[in-house]
Amino acid sequence: MSAPTTPSNHAAMQRVADVCGDAADILALSVARFVAAGYMTSDVACWNAAFDGAEELLGPTEGSRFVACVVAIIRALRAERDGDWSFMPASCCRVTGHECALVKLINRGRQRLWADLEAAAAEITGQDAAPRLVAAVRAAVGPLDAAAQRLAPASCPAGTVLH
Repeated sequence: MSAPTTPSNHAAMQRVADVCGDAADILALSVARFVAAGYMTSDVACWNAAFDGAEELLGPTEGSRFVACVVAIIRALRAERDGDWSFMPASCCRVTGHECALVKLINRGRQRLWADLEAAAAEITGQDAAPRLVAAVRAAVGPLDAAAQRLAPASCPAGTVLH
């Protein structure tokens, strides 16, 4: 996993708001970024930040479950993908191409498009198949949907910010 380093890529990068369909997508991307940063730096504070943010928004039980599901997705991605993975810091409003692919992959699962999920997982990993990644996304669907329900605009207090 690596952080993008070329300024020319910055101009072409999409914004989080353009890629993420709802607050659950934004939270999943944020958690994935913290987890990736933890892998890159070997600093547990990154993972703690992921848990702290999710638990603040979803409560201790659901927040921890949400983070565990995203961690499983990232671990599966690391296990089945050859090559680097680029990501932005958790607070950045821009999204790398790899992050866009990850959000799309997760959304295929949330939409229960299982054949599309399998194809996207194979594509994102560069493999013929990525069963571990597919299984991780499938397992995350319930917690992601529960987070979307809980974080829906009507249920979020005014001024709630996702970090």
